[in-house]
Amino acid sequence: MSLPEDGNNMGALKREWAAARIVVIGGFIVAIAVAGYFLYRARQQEIAQQPVVHTTVVNPKIDPKLVARVELAVCTAELMRAKDVGAIPFYGQLATGRLVRAPDAPQRFICEAKTHLTAYFISADVLCNKLADPRCVSVYRVATREKQLIYERPE
Repeated sequence: MSLPEDGNNMGALKREWAAARIVVIGGFIVAIAVAGYFLYRARQQEIAQQPVVHTTVVNPKIDPKLVARVELAVCTAELMRAKDVGAIPFYGQLATGRLVRAPDAPQRFICEAKTHLTAYFISADVLCNKLADPRCVSVYRVATREKQLIYERPE
């Protein structure tokens, strides 16, 4: 009767079984990791062999005639509003149809007007696209070429 000996064998058998499970599960984990690494490397090589496509951004060409018409329309509207507030005499005319964007405000533009006596710079805010509407162009400041302030919008 070797009952005590069977108890020792059972404990050893349990330890061997636990060790076998650890080895088998660990082996599967290592095998999966190795397979994943090789798949990753194969995908990287596949990507490296694909041709590189360069994209270019094409800026649309703006018709200079259209730009000139828009500048003339904005400057004409600014001149009309400056005449309305009395900053420029009624006989004032545009000196050029050229429009300059003011650096201090995103929707503020500067145009040049003249009379037979002096030249004026009109700075106005364009608030909407309907330039014929007096509410869309708000005169900010009118000054002479000599930098004498003629008009400044009250805040």
